[in-house]
Amino acid sequence: MSFKPLGVACVVVAACVYAITDVRSAAPRFYPDDPITVDDDRQVDVGEVDEVELDDYYDFLENSLGTPGDRSNIRALNVNTLDEVPDSSWFTNRIGRHEISLAELVRGPDRADVRLGADWTIVRGKNRGFHPGFRAIDRSDPSRTVYQLEVDPPRHPEMASGAEVIGTAFYHAFGYHTVEVYLAEIDPAALEISPEATIRDANGRRPFVRNDLDEILKNAARLPNGRIRVTAERFREGEDVGRFEYHGTRADDPNDIHPHEHRRELRGSRVFAAWLNHDDSRAVNTMVMRHVESGRGYLKYYMVDFGSLLGSATRFPNAAPSGREYTLAGRPSLLTLLSFGVYVRPWLRVPDPPAPSAVGRFSAEGFDPRTWVAEYPKAAFENMRADDAFWAARIVARFSNDAIRAIVAKGRYSDPAAAETLTAALIKRRDRIKEVWLTGINPIVNVTLSPQGELHFENAVLAYDVGGRPEGYTIRWSRFDNATDTHTAVGDDVMVTGTQASAPVALLTGADYVSVSIATRHPAFPAWRPVQVYFRRTATGWQTVGLDRRLDAS
Repeated sequence: MSFKPLGVACVVVAACVYAITDVRSAAPRFYPDDPITVDDDRQVDVGEVDEVELDDYYDFLENSLGTPGDRSNIRALNVNTLDEVPDSSWFTNRIGRHEISLAELVRGPDRADVRLGADWTIVRGKNRGFHPGFRAIDRSDPSRTVYQLEVDPPRHPEMASGAEVIGTAFYHAFGYHTVEVYLAEIDPAALEISPEATIRDANGRRPFVRNDLDEILKNAARLPNGRIRVTAERFREGEDVGRFEYHGTRADDPNDIHPHEHRRELRGSRVFAAWLNHDDSRAVNTMVMRHVESGRGYLKYYMVDFGSLLGSATRFPNAAPSGREYTLAGRPSLLTLLSFGVYVRPWLRVPDPPAPSAVGRFSAEGFDPRTWVAEYPKAAFENMRADDAFWAARIVARFSNDAIRAIVAKGRYSDPAAAETLTAALIKRRDRIKEVWLTGINPIVNVTLSPQGELHFENAVLAYDVGGRPEGYTIRWSRFDNATDTHTAVGDDVMVTGTQASAPVALLTGADYVSVSIATRHPAFPAWRPVQVYFRRTATGWQTVGLDRRLDAS
């Protein structure tokens, strides 16, 4: 195991990416394979790699006291020509691209055939993390699969375990790679310790003994039947090679070419974290696995460990500042000090409504997605732009009330009020996210051009009933030269009140590419810039090949 600094690699890779971008700008805007829906980031075989063990305290101090990563205000580097995130070893489009049944949403990454018993044998202590637990084998399982079991705190039964399975289901639906996590009940009297079981402490690895188990069980909530409810995380096949940071690149993965702070799925994850109050979203709760497929190795990047989201801080309920203030909050602390306590932090004026013990501290009262923060800063979160937030907010908006309720039910809370409290808060927080981040830019989506030249598009603000109705749209057509990246205007501007228009007949004759600019006239959002959409002629009609939200000065 080794610690590898990633800063130099980040600078080198970033420079290469920028150089590639500059070269492409002089080439055609669109290539035959655009828009790319799958980023084939497994092309280079990844052989043996060392485990990158990132120290939690170092990560906290590096991000709290410094500004690692590139903070340039640039478009995310891994989006395709339609301004979307392709599938990759980092992300797989799910609810954001197609409808998912409630059963699929609830199941998430889990297998339908897993049935866990109550009698377990401990084979190893936990390698990392604040949450008490151990690795064990269900003695009724002939496959001898190893699971990582984690317990609930004594005063808040079901809190951390509920957050874990709910968070996993949500993040899987968003599109992240997650691991299988199940709820189970174990019989503490039937627990056995394998003679080969080990645990790591400050002095290194040693045998796992009964006292280690007693310390864990002392911090575990008991059910009325005497058993202990646990989450059982099933380990993925492959080699665990550490974690990833929210900036830089991994030096030993030649396919990891986009600096993490400029990956949209990491920038946009700030929206998801705000919705679910995942203030513990950081390097410690990630995992990188080396997999082998058809004889070729590649690294796959996972989001894991969701026991500290919603109202849970794993061993305790969230503290009052959770999601409202960084752990090292310099300016508020200084104001409190200099005013001798007269200055009161704004969030202290917002009372937390009473909630069942299984919920912890989680509500929609005073929730502002724009000011929500994790425990400490991260470059990817700091770099989130309006287009990144819009992308993520559209995914959040696709969760219906029924979908939210169904996923919360996966937490199997014994108190119905716990599920109702979480569901109601998540619905209100979702709606607030829609109001704030769907209206941050011109919300034109799903633009198509029929073979006959009929333009159709959707307005996300109308689709999700936020922001009010626009006054109309200004449509401007042009013929586009893909080789020189130039536009030639065709016809006059057209004003329409609906989300359709007809292209000029002269535009479509003999053109390989055409383009349309759509400006949305909305009195509440005068700063919205037009969206430029590109179409390519194919054998069957016009393919939507590009969408530029034009946030950059260029």
